[in-house]
Amino acid sequence: MKRFLYIVIFFGITSLSYGQRNEDASQNEVQIIARFQKNKVLLRWAPTTAGVWLKGNTYGYVLERFTVKKQGKLLSPPYDRVVLKDSIRPKPIEDWKDIVLKNDYAAIIAQAIYGEGFQVEDMQEGGVAQIINKSAEIEQRYSFSLYAADMNFEGAQMAALGYVDEAITPGEEYLYRIKSRIPKTKNSREISSSVIVNTVHSEPLPSPIDLIAVPDDKSILLTWEYEMFKSVFTSYFVERSENGSDFNRLGDIPLVNLNDKPDHPAKRMFYVDTISQNNKRYHYRVIGISPFGEESPASKIVSAMGIKKLAATPHILRHEFDAEGNIVLTWDFLKEAEHEITSFELNWAAQEAGPYKAVLSNISPSARKTTFKQPEPSNYFKITAHGQNNQKSTSLSAFVQTIDSIPPSAPIGLVGTVDSLGVVQIKWLANTEKDMLGYRIFRGNLKNEEVTQITISPIESTSFQDTVQVKSLNKKVYYQVVAVDQRFNMSEYSEKLTLKKPDVVPPSSPVFQEYKVMDKGVFVKWINSSSDDVSHHQLYRQNTKEADKGWQLLFETDTINSYTDTKLESNQKYRYAIFAQDDSGLVSAPSVPITVIVKNVDLDKVIKGFSGTVDRVSKKISLSWRVTTQEVQEVLIYKSKENETPVLWKQLLSSKTNLVDTNISPNNTYVYHIKPFLKAGGYASMETIKIKY
Repeated sequence: MKRFLYIVIFFGITSLSYGQRNEDASQNEVQIIARFQKNKVLLRWAPTTAGVWLKGNTYGYVLERFTVKKQGKLLSPPYDRVVLKDSIRPKPIEDWKDIVLKNDYAAIIAQAIYGEGFQVEDMQEGGVAQIINKSAEIEQRYSFSLYAADMNFEGAQMAALGYVDEAITPGEEYLYRIKSRIPKTKNSREISSSVIVNTVHSEPLPSPIDLIAVPDDKSILLTWEYEMFKSVFTSYFVERSENGSDFNRLGDIPLVNLNDKPDHPAKRMFYVDTISQNNKRYHYRVIGISPFGEESPASKIVSAMGIKKLAATPHILRHEFDAEGNIVLTWDFLKEAEHEITSFELNWAAQEAGPYKAVLSNISPSARKTTFKQPEPSNYFKITAHGQNNQKSTSLSAFVQTIDSIPPSAPIGLVGTVDSLGVVQIKWLANTEKDMLGYRIFRGNLKNEEVTQITISPIESTSFQDTVQVKSLNKKVYYQVVAVDQRFNMSEYSEKLTLKKPDVVPPSSPVFQEYKVMDKGVFVKWINSSSDDVSHHQLYRQNTKEADKGWQLLFETDTINSYTDTKLESNQKYRYAIFAQDDSGLVSAPSVPITVIVKNVDLDKVIKGFSGTVDRVSKKISLSWRVTTQEVQEVLIYKSKENETPVLWKQLLSSKTNLVDTNISPNNTYVYHIKPFLKAGGYASMETIKIKY
């Protein structure tokens, strides 16, 4: 079985023939097809999902035949029913030994059904990944087995995917039904499918049609009809001959149309044959492969030979104007390549993107100069060299502008408006120049920034509609217009038009920066709104026990950013909020409120006895203190060396009154600060000690 896995991977690129076909299948989960051949009927079926295929290998299938017509007469139900086989299951692994040694497709089927491993690319690792890998492996087994069954009918029969009914009476019409033996559940339905076969005539397989050979440099593209025979052939072989009679297959692996998708069905097959030399005729034919592994008669033979590409390309060197104002073009082309071309052609367009049209044809291969007598204000030229066998090469475009260096005057009279939805209407006076092409519109969001063009091509109108974002930080928008003539000379910018947007955006909210509860009141500090049109800020206060009375305006300012509230009652909870108002009367959203509790507490000395002792034997400094009130929530310890910036070292609950510092080194003076944080908010007085170690 180890050999089988190599074969599966080798055939990987041609798999999915049944998978693609069944993406369009009906909701039946088993599809069956049939073919009458002399005195027997060939039957092939396939599950439409990997899950049904996996269960079908375990539970098997039931194949029934109903006679619906005899001697040309339609029978009345119930029809004659014959169970051709009651339990069709894959042959046991020991029965595959002989066939897998002589047929690779049978080996693929056997590996898919019985192989211990079936490697899938991009395998992942981990718990969920193992489930994904297992699912992908089952899908691969399913796809490969169905493809291989298409290519080998004997293997399909051994895999419980095919059957030959030889007990027929020619001239009768039969209905065959395949049913899965998967046990039914409460919500499941019968998995079955049927097909009708008339045994009057045995029709041969058709030949592939419309084979076309398109030559190229050391390669030949082959294409033929695919859509018409999509249900007849699953794959194809291409054969090549050098003399038109002795054909050899191009590869042992048949071709499958991997471009055929349910949402984009393919109409033709394509194959590129690489050849070793040009100017040698090759003959081709195509053979179709049916789902029963049958080979069709060959298609009609087509022939072609490789053709050398025209490697040399013209290059336009220069242009000039003659006395009559005509344009004289000069180009370069390899002298050695003249024998490969039949003529030159001059192509012209008014724009670089085209479309280009031939204005001069059949120019001699030895010519390197020509004259264009109908110049326009703007002219784009290309020179095309026409070679043998419809080959051609084209130069890059060259731009020639007739002489006109005087730009139009700058537009004047620019006016405009902006409505509440941000729709901008601007207009200006038309230029009087006769060769005007149009106008370009430019816009800027800041007064001193460079404006940006917002029109793609010049517009002919002297008015323009634009849309701007009203809800933005920019209160104004700026426009300028440039005139363009037919030679694409551009005027100077018009005077800058300044339009004020409707003010619908309230200012940004101020932000509280800090606050402190003191014995004399509550100190608050904030960061003013960043909006440039703010006229003033308003500080409000609310007593939470009197919330029904609303907010009280405490302070209004245009520049000050701090305030101390002294008109407070003890043992009360207060909430503060601050707003910004702009010069249009729009009010910002409030800052995030702060809530403080005011209690009658002496905040000056709540830490007593802050001291430290040095233990040089144990290499440590022991700190201790006392907290004199229950209003302290926690204490913050800052530490630094002398003349250095203190940093927060420890943050402790108020119940903790001592601390040991072992992160010290000799010959240093350490400074410790203890700062109590109160339950009501704010900090009490900070205590400091210095200890030399």
